[in-house]
Amino acid sequence: MSDDLDAMEDGRETTVTKELVEKRVRDWKDRLHDLFRDVSTWAEKNGWRVDDHGKVSMHEELMQKYDVPATDQPTLRLDDGRGYALFKPKALWVIGANGRIDLYTSKGTFIIVDLAERGDAPQWTIFRASQKREGDAFSPEMIADLV
Repeated sequence: MSDDLDAMEDGRETTVTKELVEKRVRDWKDRLHDLFRDVSTWAEKNGWRVDDHGKVSMHEELMQKYDVPATDQPTLRLDDGRGYALFKPKALWVIGANGRIDLYTSKGTFIIVDLAERGDAPQWTIFRASQKREGDAFSPEMIADLV
């Protein structure tokens, strides 16, 4: 989608439509659901408390421009008695990625982005928010080292 955003900024014609924006929002929410399901499954097997009832509103610029109503995105919180991890979706349309999730833990803040091309299987990659370096492939097992 960043190509569409770049085209919008420099005045070129784009293929963005309300239907495309709605489809991208549905895909984003599906990818969040799948990721949070995988993380929750790992967490429960490893004795963590899982709270998947939180929500955060989503009404990004393209949604507003194409009259796509605001919608809720899921959040995920894990607690193990020693620390916590809170996954909070930040944005679908971000430069260089196919969505961003902020991860707040007792050891710091991290950024998880999907580096896959639009339509490909997600390639979740995690970065420490305070460092500008290559990210690492994200897996649910990493949570134990991040809290």
